[in-house]
Amino acid sequence: MHVISHLRNFSYIYKMNKKLYIPILLLLSLLACVSCTREDDIEDIFEGKVWYMNGGTINGMRMNSEVKNFYTQDGKSVYFISFGPDTFNGMLSKGINFSGTWTANGKSQTLSLTFKQVPDASSPFDKKIYNILRSAISYKSGATFLEIRDSQDNAVMFGSER
Repeated sequence: MHVISHLRNFSYIYKMNKKLYIPILLLLSLLACVSCTREDDIEDIFEGKVWYMNGGTINGMRMNSEVKNFYTQDGKSVYFISFGPDTFNGMLSKGINFSGTWTANGKSQTLSLTFKQVPDASSPFDKKIYNILRSAISYKSGATFLEIRDSQDNAVMFGSER
């Protein structure tokens, strides 16, 4: 008799959960669709901020061995990029400046950088960073990070804090 009581309770719980299953599934589907159609605010991400390089990947490998190149001996970031309404400028190694124009699409998260001033990137590390930026096709962003990727899935990561 005790087992039958448990089976009835299970049956009742199953029916109640089944009634809740469809509305919950519809709500989750709606939330997924809303998040898919979100468009980034390009001005908020790019314009008026200075992004300091804090990492990168080449051929799927982190640039850990070269991380010392990101900073001067006093701990200040050397590599940076900043964006205006249509233009960008930045620095690779200390004193190696670059500039150009940029466009981005907040819906598809695509990015294009066109260099006007090509940096004299003499070090292999500077050349790697320049090539990723020159070949940029996409970005990912949050409140304090910006990741720029090329078509080979190499990336340069930036933070908005030094």
